[in-house]
Amino acid sequence: MSSRRSASRHSEGSKAKVRAVQGTVLLGLVGGVGAYVGFDKTVHITVDGQERTIHTFDGKVADVLKAQGITTGEHDSVAPAPGENLVDGETIAVNYGRQLDVTVDGADKKIWTTAGTVADAMGGMDLRGQNPYVSVNRDQPIGRQGLAFEVRTRRHVNILVDGKSVPVDTTAPTVAQALAEAGVTLAGQDTANPDPGTFPAEGLTITVERIVGTQDTKQEAIPFSTTEQSDPTAYVGSRKTVTQGVPGVQQVVYANLSINGVKQPPKVVSKTVTKQPVNAVVKVGTKPVPNSVAGADALNWAGLAKCESGGNPKSVGGGGLYFGLYQFSPSTWAAMGGSGLPSNATPEEQTYRAKLLYVRSGAGQWPVCGRNLFT
Repeated sequence: MSSRRSASRHSEGSKAKVRAVQGTVLLGLVGGVGAYVGFDKTVHITVDGQERTIHTFDGKVADVLKAQGITTGEHDSVAPAPGENLVDGETIAVNYGRQLDVTVDGADKKIWTTAGTVADAMGGMDLRGQNPYVSVNRDQPIGRQGLAFEVRTRRHVNILVDGKSVPVDTTAPTVAQALAEAGVTLAGQDTANPDPGTFPAEGLTITVERIVGTQDTKQEAIPFSTTEQSDPTAYVGSRKTVTQGVPGVQQVVYANLSINGVKQPPKVVSKTVTKQPVNAVVKVGTKPVPNSVAGADALNWAGLAKCESGGNPKSVGGGGLYFGLYQFSPSTWAAMGGSGLPSNATPEEQTYRAKLLYVRSGAGQWPVCGRNLFT
């Protein structure tokens, strides 16, 4: 009896220990599941407006983005910031940057934006005025590849035309279109300043000139030029034309204009050469003129010249038969070695040849004034 009771008591104790261990393990398992569930978070991620919901054990925004294969760069936005701690129920918004190639009032700009539409992007451009012109639909989505478009702000310009000033607010790309919006027409020869193709900037003044006029065509001479050639066989100061210059002819078209009622000086429209000029060629003597002739140097040549020509080397007398200081006839001048007319020679050459004439024929060559040689 005693032995069986003892064995029975031992068996019941062992069972109690097993139950206690089992209870401890069960409590541990229940506690672990609670801790597991406690670290799990529900996170909502929107990428360019597309939402997804995930469960994660990650603690940082950057970690969950990495786990989801979402990479961002310097032009992208992430909220909350990648370094922020995650909380259950968190919403992470990722918006990728897009490059816009925008021409604003004629100036090209490259702009990065996370806006999804053109209208949203324009909200951050700090544009002047209201209701600018946009070359694309404002509701157009902006893809990851970006977008190119043109923006023209509303500008105030002033048009001076027909004696009055016309103010205009415009988004026009050119002066011509701004004029059209103001109902101003350029007709005939009318012009605008600046040029009609110019971009009308803020505050620009556009001046319209009403132009009327006619054209005249005239035949005009083209002057010839003269080329001088050295002639070592002729005395210094002598000039001999070997090719006579002939003026050319050109047809000149003139515009006779009246601008805003004010007549303008004629304006050359075109020139057309109808006959080329013939340039003159003149030989110029370079040989030194002798100034001494034996037997004649001591005579009063100035007195003779004063009597014959009044001392004028260009003098022409005797009804056009005698020339120069000493009134040479062309034949006598040629006999003394001269060329051309005496009056075209230098005073030095004229005196030299007068001395030669005196040595050959004496003072009688000047029957009235010859006596002055000896005074």
